[in-house]
Amino acid sequence: MKAVIDPRAGFCGGVKRAIHVAEDVLARGGSLAVKGELIHNRLEMERLGRLGLEIVDEAQATGGKPILVRTHGEEAAFFERAAASGAEVVDATCPKVLRSQKVIRRAHEEGRQIVIVGHVNHPEVVALQGHCDGRALVVKREEQIPAALDPSQPTLLIAQTTVAPEVFVDWQERLTGLIPDLQIFDSRCSFVTRRQQELVTFAAEHPAIVFVGGRNSSNTALLYNVCRQANPRTYFVENETELDPAWFKSIDRVGISGSASTPMWLLQKVAEAVETLVAA
Repeated sequence: MKAVIDPRAGFCGGVKRAIHVAEDVLARGGSLAVKGELIHNRLEMERLGRLGLEIVDEAQATGGKPILVRTHGEEAAFFERAAASGAEVVDATCPKVLRSQKVIRRAHEEGRQIVIVGHVNHPEVVALQGHCDGRALVVKREEQIPAALDPSQPTLLIAQTTVAPEVFVDWQERLTGLIPDLQIFDSRCSFVTRRQQELVTFAAEHPAIVFVGGRNSSNTALLYNVCRQANPRTYFVENETELDPAWFKSIDRVGISGSASTPMWLLQKVAEAVETLVAA
């Protein structure tokens, strides 16, 4: 049995940058806290915790320790509170998310109605809401047009960076014919879009796929479903302990891939476990 790791798998640029920032601060002996999970991968968060990264809640976030802003970003009021308390802020917001925040602030200042395609409780969307006084309408897949939407108002349509392409396109088509003054900003992450295309190819090249990721990650859910559609013999695991030998009967190789928040060290660990399991 040969376990082949997807050569294009691993962290996206924003996650990679945030982790490097955290590791650099901690390696220099500094203390560092983060409000919520830095990334949606339990095992990587446990590794960073062993290095000294502490997860804190909102009340503790502007306390004594320097605070790391996640790739998802934070609301504008967070930075104001941090400045008022004298807390040091290490900003690792993804550049693509920063761009979305800037576009939303401008639209809000212009008096535009704002529609965000995404998940209302996702940290990125919560942060985006914080740049327009919480006035954005958040919509998701196959949802009815909100009653609060006023078609006569100039409107900005924007998306959570990890939203599925077809969901954003669907809302774009629905609102284009409804709102005369509709500004569309395609904020979807090009890395995620490209990864979907690459995953389809990778999945088709192997008899079976083991997809590794965190169960609480939107990106993981999206890419896993893309992979499963391309290859029905796609199996999801969070770590190597969840592997099932029955998955690998009558095949001589398996592809190992993961989401934009799955570390390469974990993919390697799963690949080694697959080969050991089948050889046993």
